[in-house]
Amino acid sequence: MYPPRRHFLLHLRRPLCYLLVVAEIRPFNIMAKPVSGLCNLDCTYCYYTAKPRELYGQVSRPWMTEEVLESYTRQYLSAMPVRTEFGWQGGEPLLRGKDFFRKAVAFQKQFARPGQVVGNAMQTNGVLIDDEWCEMFAEYNFLVGISLDGPPQWHDAFRRDRTGGPTFHRAWAGLELLRKHHVEFNVLATLNSANIAHAGDIYRYFVNRGICYVQFIPIIERDAASRPIGYSCTAEQFGRFMIEVFDQWLARDAGRVSERLIDNVLHQLVYDSSSLCCYSPRCANAHVLEFNGDLYACDHFVYRQWLIGNIMHEPLEELLLQARLAEFAALKTELPSACRDCEFLRFCNGGCPKHHMPIGMDPARTNHFCKGYKMFFRHALPGLERIAEGLKRGEFPTAGQKRPAEAVSAASALDKRRIPGRNDSCPCGSGRKFKNCCYRR
Repeated sequence: MYPPRRHFLLHLRRPLCYLLVVAEIRPFNIMAKPVSGLCNLDCTYCYYTAKPRELYGQVSRPWMTEEVLESYTRQYLSAMPVRTEFGWQGGEPLLRGKDFFRKAVAFQKQFARPGQVVGNAMQTNGVLIDDEWCEMFAEYNFLVGISLDGPPQWHDAFRRDRTGGPTFHRAWAGLELLRKHHVEFNVLATLNSANIAHAGDIYRYFVNRGICYVQFIPIIERDAASRPIGYSCTAEQFGRFMIEVFDQWLARDAGRVSERLIDNVLHQLVYDSSSLCCYSPRCANAHVLEFNGDLYACDHFVYRQWLIGNIMHEPLEELLLQARLAEFAALKTELPSACRDCEFLRFCNGGCPKHHMPIGMDPARTNHFCKGYKMFFRHALPGLERIAEGLKRGEFPTAGQKRPAEAVSAASALDKRRIPGRNDSCPCGSGRKFKNCCYRR
């Protein structure tokens, strides 16, 4: 899973911070798993809750100790001496408790250099959030990501608790507490077989409720024969979903709502570089630290094959120079044959190696979502290129900007839609009548 992000477009007015690191070490970040894959929920599609059994079956309580936390904090701050972002994920990281994260911040203050910028990002299902958590997040300026797959009829399809009960309303209550305490947050929505056909409803549901930062992450998980599992989404479904999101964003929300893929394309157009590892020419710079100090190449590749080493036995800066990371990077740099002459190569660079079919370095492999990416880029690039040219001139985008004449204007298309009557179903997807929902807002 991906961590919460400081989004490109809405933070464009801020000065850029360039990462200065020790010789030979590429800029990188680490996502720490303080309770490994332990979780209070039982989401159908989660690929991480099995990790404690697969990797550490002999450990009854895979919790990060204070000793590992201290060593990790000191080494990470030393290896990234200008700006260091601590990412916390699980499983459910809040299970580790508030005192653990207070201690984490105390160690950060103890080991940080003068002038070093230190940040914290937390990805959570939101169910355990209470006022005390929010007070701590606000005090220490945590960025919090909430996992929500849309309104309850789609969120609860796969995101259930361990008794099989729904979780949406508890997760949304956590979001409202973050808002109440002025904690910066964004929403991460996985795209799966239950919600993939409802792009407009899901997008409006979030945006109409004041959510301005959202990540849409398509799911592809495999069975033992490497075939997509039923809850995965197809390339065409992903492409159609993102096209509908883009059209609504362009018509009404450009400049005030930030979406992950749209942001990345704009970043590529403006700065000629990707803001995400999965769309960069080279990855192997987003690592995972397990509870016991084991360092893995990537969150999607936490297998013994891609264990780099343990920071309690070997310094982090030496682990980052291991040849094993260069081997992992080749999964990305050795492009599939189909990608090499693609007109959209600069925008995805083959995509995430986890999405390759088959995973590995077979030149004949393809990205499962390739067709969807092409659908999206072909549709959205004319409009995004116009916005990018404006950004280069210092012009911040505003909603309703027209796309080139050869493309159908998203704004025009939406203008022609009938405004719902008071007794019609609300277009946000809540299932309630318009008069009892967004009409009142």
